[in-house]
Amino acid sequence: MAQLTTSAIVLRHVNYRDNDRMLTLFSPTLGRIDALCRGCRRQKSPLMAAAELFCTGEYVLYQSRERTTVVSCTVSDTFYPLRGDYERLSHGIYALELCAAAVQPAQENERLFLLLLRSLAHLSYGDAPARRVTAVFLMGMTSLLGFRPQVGRCARCAKLIALDGLADEDTAAAFSGEAGGVLCLSCGAGELCRLTARDVRYLQDVMRRGLDSLADREAVCPDALFAALRQMAEGKLEAPIRSGRLLV
Repeated sequence: MAQLTTSAIVLRHVNYRDNDRMLTLFSPTLGRIDALCRGCRRQKSPLMAAAELFCTGEYVLYQSRERTTVVSCTVSDTFYPLRGDYERLSHGIYALELCAAAVQPAQENERLFLLLLRSLAHLSYGDAPARRVTAVFLMGMTSLLGFRPQVGRCARCAKLIALDGLADEDTAAAFSGEAGGVLCLSCGAGELCRLTARDVRYLQDVMRRGLDSLADREAVCPDALFAALRQMAEGKLEAPIRSGRLLV
């Protein structure tokens, strides 16, 4: 039996009995933790906020052989503005579910934890379109899980994707979630997601700068590319992400 303190975010919750909840927490040092939060659904419970989706803070946990229980929580952020915008809330829930599928118990992943928190902050307090934030998150997450998307060379034949002399709207390549990145025009002849030179430059900028690329207000993530990025990430996780149906 032991008591420990860790930073964590609530990825998922399920009501349990009359006033309790089972929480799925993501800790940067301890990975995924399933914890019981007793009495959190009672009015005026000090753990009420700590048992809501998106809540981030310092959780004090009590561990026994069979169960982990939330003792207390010092809340640092609840990303409350998400609840006032359906589109941004849907993208936030999608990011949580992706992490719930990706993170394993006792698996340290501080970089993914920080990526999630920064992405939720952009969705909550920033003005970048939700789809662009999620696109950056998808590319960052797959990279951190060991499946870095190929954007400079063809993901099949390794040929350099040449953009010199191409106008922004010229077709330059294709994208395949299954292949894991950009394809040259020859390898991507049968792909539905065609990329212009501007799209390829956008992907390369995202891989280079991550969430800092959101500062470019003129950049866009086309529908077909966003769908392909989702296919790539969900395919690597090999798990159904049901909240993806909520995205608009």
